[in-house]
Amino acid sequence: MKNTCWISSLVILFGVVGCAPDEAGIAETPTAPAPVVENVKPDVSLTNTYWKLIELNGAAVEPGEGKELHMILKGEDQVGGYAGCNQFTGSMTVTDDGLSVGPIASTRRMCQNVMAQEVAFLQALENAYRYSIAGEDLAIEDANGDVTMRFVAVYMP
Repeated sequence: MKNTCWISSLVILFGVVGCAPDEAGIAETPTAPAPVVENVKPDVSLTNTYWKLIELNGAAVEPGEGKELHMILKGEDQVGGYAGCNQFTGSMTVTDDGLSVGPIASTRRMCQNVMAQEVAFLQALENAYRYSIAGEDLAIEDANGDVTMRFVAVYMP
């Protein structure tokens, strides 16, 4: 009987301890969920940024002869880059959200598989009228308001 009494006392003791409030009577309060923070990047500068062409006239861009098509707007009056086969350079004018490029000069290599895309890229640059930047994305429109090119900023290691 002593063993049964002793075991019963232990069961009652553990039952009471298991029901006791945490930290001497302080009940745990639910915590509010952490606020959702959107990962919004600040707008990249139009100038002195390496802009990789990702879309041309509504279509995805194919890499040129081993390199991606890109442009860099240097200061407020120069543009240069790679059009798929040839390097190019030209003058440009930036006003508020306006952009005017040209004339453009380029090297004269002939690359059979990418020339049509290169010609379309250089033509779209010369027809640039307006631009907009959202984070690391650049869109260029022609005078009709059609987005002819989309770029993404690329950071060099």
